[in-house]
Amino acid sequence: MGLFDILRQLRFLLFTFLPDQFFASLPETIQDLTGRTYIVTGSNSGLGLATVAHLAHMKPARIILAVRDSSKGEKAREEVVAETGYTGRMDVWLLDMASFASVYAFAERANSELDRLDGAILNAGINVPWWRKTVDGWETILQVNTLATGFLGILLLPLLSKTASLPAPLPESTAIAPHLTITGSAAQFLATFNEKREKSGILHALNNEDKPGDPYPTSKLLLVLCARKLAALPIAKNVVVNVVDPGLCVTNIGSDYKLPNWVMTIIRAIAWTAEKGALNMTWAALRPTPPAAFVTSCEVRKSAAWSYTQDGARVQEQVWKEMVEVWSTAAPTIPQIINTL
Repeated sequence: MGLFDILRQLRFLLFTFLPDQFFASLPETIQDLTGRTYIVTGSNSGLGLATVAHLAHMKPARIILAVRDSSKGEKAREEVVAETGYTGRMDVWLLDMASFASVYAFAERANSELDRLDGAILNAGINVPWWRKTVDGWETILQVNTLATGFLGILLLPLLSKTASLPAPLPESTAIAPHLTITGSAAQFLATFNEKREKSGILHALNNEDKPGDPYPTSKLLLVLCARKLAALPIAKNVVVNVVDPGLCVTNIGSDYKLPNWVMTIIRAIAWTAEKGALNMTWAALRPTPPAAFVTSCEVRKSAAWSYTQDGARVQEQVWKEMVEVWSTAAPTIPQIINTL
């Protein structure tokens, strides 16, 4: 890491991240969601679970908890129902983001079983200290946080787009466009992403165990680039696509790092509760925002400065091309979705 990267990161931490964590006041988003349907991935704990609880208070007709472990999902469902008194339909569906086959099966189920989908909050993600490949041959953080998230997003766009053309659930319902909301992170501002120098094969460069780089921040930066391309697809013209930074929250993500107690004490002093961070999630999932907006502290802000440069545009196009190639091997419908007008 060069001096420029260190100074850039310090500037972000001192003048943006810490002021937000200490002083940001997040409004509670309240809407009548009667008759609407929502999917929340990674929803058995932490931010996902808190987001489900916030949604349940707004009484949608149906909420789907997309989880890797069905028993934990059922426990989460019972917890939310007991806490909120939710009387709608709350289902637990299996989804393993470390398997493209699982993601495809989940999307196929959604497209076949759901009459409408008013919001997909793609929150599932990991941050682990080890380097390991998934069954699909990709580094785990890269696949779960970026490749599989984008894959699920594009597969759900047809249903979200269809919902945009449906009548409002009730004549008096507030107009809310379908949303594809992806959990990003302020960690994108800390990414060095040296692999961006590659002219081609950027994803494969990120998949190199001999040069592990900084997978978590890079995965979140790549999500921003991916969201821009998703939002630009013709099929997404009536769908709000955005990326939301929930803030630093006390959850189990990153728990595998086994940090010293004094470090955890500092983090807990700075971090928000999952319930507060989830206010960012519901704000992004229910408010109109510009295409591929980056939401943090319940407002739209600029993403990492590099992503707006000429080099950022080049990498965005290259990475998108590579992602589409990866997705197309897992789902034959990808070219059709991309070319749907």
